[in-house]
Amino acid sequence: MPRVIAKARIDDKGRIKLAADYLHFFEALPEQKVFVTSLDRRIAEIYPISTWREMERFLAEKEHMPEARRAANNAALLGGECDVDGQGRVNINSELRRVLGLDGQDLHIQPYKRNRIRILSENAYAAMMAELEGADPEKDEEVLRNAGRP
Repeated sequence: MPRVIAKARIDDKGRIKLAADYLHFFEALPEQKVFVTSLDRRIAEIYPISTWREMERFLAEKEHMPEARRAANNAALLGGECDVDGQGRVNINSELRRVLGLDGQDLHIQPYKRNRIRILSENAYAAMMAELEGADPEKDEEVLRNAGRP
């Protein structure tokens, strides 16, 4: 799994080009298929298909929860399955691009939870940066040390 946030854009055919280290991550997987969607209508995510199957099972088990039903419905409405091509491009469903406003802007791709990639719009990236800029690094360090940080 890559460790850095990289810049990206969606091309005129609705594909996002992944940086080389992201491509290597997907090439190392047993299946080259991915599922691209958003559970929250704010941030898009690229799931290796095996990871997406786990998420589907989880959402199905929690279907009694309205939050899980909403997430499953968002995923179904906005999602699409595709292969990562040899040049590291991934198709992004037109409805997902429209709802999240991904076309025509600088995007950032971020490794997330060691099993999927987030696609951050300018707004999502700005929100992340605002959280970082508003934080107290010394206090964060102390909290993490007390939590047993290696």
